[in-house]
Amino acid sequence: MNLQRLYRLHGLAGASIITFAFFLGFTAAAEEAKKPAQILFTNVNVFDGKNEQLSIGQDVLVEGNLIKTIGKGLKADNGATVIDGVGRTLMPGLIDGHAHVAINADYGTVERDLELPDLAINSVRVMERFLMDGFTSVRDMGGPVFATKRAIDSGRIVGPRLYPSGAFVSQTSGHGDFRDRADAGYTRQAQGDLSNFERFGIGNVADGVPDVLRAVRLNLRLGATQIKIMAGGGGSSRFDPIDTTQYSKAEVCAAVEAAKDWGTYVGAHVFNDRSVNRLLDCGVKSFEHTFFISEATMKRIAKEGGFVVPQMWGISPDLARNPLMPAAKIPEVKALGEQYKDFGRNLLKHNVKVVFASDYVGVDADAERARRYELWWRTQTFDSTFEVLKQLTSTAGELLALSGPRNPYRAGKLGVVEEGAYADLLLVDGNPLQDIGLIGGTDKWFDADPEYKPIKTIRLVMKDGQVYKNTLP
Repeated sequence: MNLQRLYRLHGLAGASIITFAFFLGFTAAAEEAKKPAQILFTNVNVFDGKNEQLSIGQDVLVEGNLIKTIGKGLKADNGATVIDGVGRTLMPGLIDGHAHVAINADYGTVERDLELPDLAINSVRVMERFLMDGFTSVRDMGGPVFATKRAIDSGRIVGPRLYPSGAFVSQTSGHGDFRDRADAGYTRQAQGDLSNFERFGIGNVADGVPDVLRAVRLNLRLGATQIKIMAGGGGSSRFDPIDTTQYSKAEVCAAVEAAKDWGTYVGAHVFNDRSVNRLLDCGVKSFEHTFFISEATMKRIAKEGGFVVPQMWGISPDLARNPLMPAAKIPEVKALGEQYKDFGRNLLKHNVKVVFASDYVGVDADAERARRYELWWRTQTFDSTFEVLKQLTSTAGELLALSGPRNPYRAGKLGVVEEGAYADLLLVDGNPLQDIGLIGGTDKWFDADPEYKPIKTIRLVMKDGQVYKNTLP
């Protein structure tokens, strides 16, 4: 090979090496640009949602919308955001297992004076305040919230993850039948037979297996993550005493099978043994309220893997002080609260999985005070702040996961601080295992200030890896 040709070959090789090196650098830069952003929490004490003790002096690395690593002395990428917790508690975002986000006015006002856009507009504020109070997920158990969920997921409005049930499914004369006495008629053929609760998509009165199937499938078509049926009476509806059992076994089983066909489950509004055992026979998984069930029924729920989702303020002594409570009902409310005062303790004794529920409904100021009272009242009825925190986090996360393929948030777990879980996190002054007041729990209900005030000790709220509140100094 002559010298000139050798120089040419070496030149081509050098150029190739330079080009290849440039390509590698460009590729590395592109990969770095695609890498999710990181946020590193340092010097935090972690409540993981499952264990009673805090893990002291930890670092938690968030990458994108998931928790990547937990440990000590962690390092983040260049350009990562670093948040020094200064010994504060890092814990999972809170989960409300039973709320009615769109029933955001008094029942009479909804029925007589509002249109559906009123409820939607009100929901924007309801959702933002849920999130600012530390609730990063909410299971909505009846109401027209599909559009609200889409607006949150797309970033058009601020709020928690929303698990919608759609319109609750009720029999005629059931807890979802809010028609006036003169409206009921003898058939359901005319649109005039419908209440605003049905027109707005809050409830759906369905009788017989074909109608129940149609109502359930409609909710699934619209995007329900689970189904809600009314299986017993209630206090807010006029024509169904609270002791009644609603829906036949054939109707309940039809609803459950339709939900199973879509890989999800049914939750039921219910209070008594007869109703709960019928629901269990059909495979219902979550039991809302259930205050008046026996210990034998509690054992069966636990054995069959069910969840109980009660709003415990429903049997609190303060309920009798509610100015909206009819005077004639006050003696009954007091008597029931006394008779079932061990309800929470008995659920724990029989290893029933219990989930936090505010039953958020009505005027926002009233519902928000009730939610904060519920946090405190549970520590009294379950005799354990740790148990209440589990109900708000890991146990509630298990319930949300029952939606299976209908669960829109399947990339990680909810309600826990662990590697691979969603980065739904709170940074709190102090130790909430010792003081539920640090996350908003209060013994004030009707005497509380009706104006909404942020919880100062919740310093930071993160949902899906994004910080929505930060009042750190």
